Amino acid sequence: MVLNAAAPAVDLLEPSPPRPTFAKVWVLLLAALSAAFLAVPALRYDFFGDELYFVAAGAHRSVTYADQGVLIPLMAHLADALAPGSAPVLRLPAVLMTAGAVVISAAVAYELGGSRTAQLLAAAAYGVSPLAATQAVQLSTFSFDATLQATIIWLLIRWIRTRDDRLLIALGLTAAIDLQVKWFIPTILLCLGAGVLVAGPRQLLWRPALWRGAAIFVASAVPGLWWQSTHGWPALAMSKVIGAEQDAAGGGPLACMPQMIGLAGLLGGLLAGWAFWCLARQRWLRPYLFMLVASGLLVLVVLVGHGRPYYTAGFLPVLFGIGAASPPYSVNDRGGRLLRVVAPPVVLLSVAIIAALVATLPQPASRVHGDIRTQADFAVRTSIFGYSGWSDLTAKVADAYRQLPEAERPKAIIAQNYWQAAAIQNFGRDYDLPPVYSPNRGFGYFGPPPSDTGAVLYVGLGDIEQSLQRQFGSVTVLARLNVPNGFPGVNSDIAIAICRGPVHPWPELWPAMMDLRLPLGI
Repeated sequence: MVLNAAAPAVDLLEPSPPRPTFAKVWVLLLAALSAAFLAVPALRYDFFGDELYFVAAGAHRSVTYADQGVLIPLMAHLADALAPGSAPVLRLPAVLMTAGAVVISAAVAYELGGSRTAQLLAAAAYGVSPLAATQAVQLSTFSFDATLQATIIWLLIRWIRTRDDRLLIALGLTAAIDLQVKWFIPTILLCLGAGVLVAGPRQLLWRPALWRGAAIFVASAVPGLWWQSTHGWPALAMSKVIGAEQDAAGGGPLACMPQMIGLAGLLGGLLAGWAFWCLARQRWLRPYLFMLVASGLLVLVVLVGHGRPYYTAGFLPVLFGIGAASPPYSVNDRGGRLLRVVAPPVVLLSVAIIAALVATLPQPASRVHGDIRTQADFAVRTSIFGYSGWSDLTAKVADAYRQLPEAERPKAIIAQNYWQAAAIQNFGRDYDLPPVYSPNRGFGYFGPPPSDTGAVLYVGLGDIEQSLQRQFGSVTVLARLNVPNGFPGVNSDIAIAICRGPVHPWPELWPAMMDLRLPLGI
């Protein structure tokens, strides 16, 4: 008995039925509706700190950056050039990439012989998942990386079915693009390679086209590797910093696993779980068993490395497609009847859950009660209420700058953390403020103030004065910012000081000031 039209590597006792067609119109319509729906919160959230940083980074051209590739800052720079200060325009690429992941989910189901219903089910599972909502709400490396990872796996699955070696070249090109987003894609490729080595199809490893694709990928990595090597490999140091932040804000590895599952949502979680079961049990899926091995390896790497839960996100559209293509839609047995009974309410409940999230987030700032005391508090606040306070911070800095006699106004502003620097640079355009610098994270690699800079306006946490006195001959606090229930390091616990007489030349002082950790005072 044939449960699926696509059964490579399985001896059939009867001819295969015709392959279902790809439901292109319906899938694209569903992707467009999902994108429009998920874009609603993107219209309401204020800028996220990293979004402001991407805009700032895009103005500092480089072959790569300390903490990510070049593509997202480039996108941010283009968006800001087209519509300065527009968060919705900045987030449009993220929304489009989310729509692309919806299509990939359906395309995977199609490759496995899934019916048009299965294709739409896979697409819907992604479109109503918390993962998609998270992906679309802000411009981030994750918003691109998840879809590009899924595209790579889809190309591999399609190659297994068609043996069209051009797909392997396309795989290498896609991986090369993803490398310009973030430096995690080599880990993904290693997990996939290990999966193929363990579970097959091993003949893939000897295809010349695969190695041509690999050569493209390696060539794309050379500029970034050169930059990293000449700057002390900050990307490696950042992995430890991110691990510490994930432990503090997300609860560490024990909490990471439930968060990974939660990103799939109700419908997606059921499909992904079913996909794992079928990959392990059904003979017709044996050519794709590498997905089971690679998924397990990736989860292990993320947990052991204290990574973020969305590092596994690129596998979810593929698992949704596998799960949707596997149920016995055409079999009138107990499983098929149960599926037809359970599926509609699960789909409706999944839609209701995501609709409630989209309709209610972000919550108005007037409902904020209580201070942020931990990084976990910070993460929850930003998820529910979004960021606020960038304008407060910039206005306070501008007031402190203008209260100085014009002849004594410094020629540079230094912000303690890169969010502050990016906010002042972006929102400070209306205040005619001097150039902004920061020794924090990737911003620090943009360089220090000019060598002849004798005084700077320093923006940092309220207790920074003692540290500054070791770096400057004179430190005078001009203003403080403490908005009730505000964000630490943004519009709460902020000190603004005029610092004169750096104790060392800037090329010597700057490396000592640089710090990859994000100082928020919590």
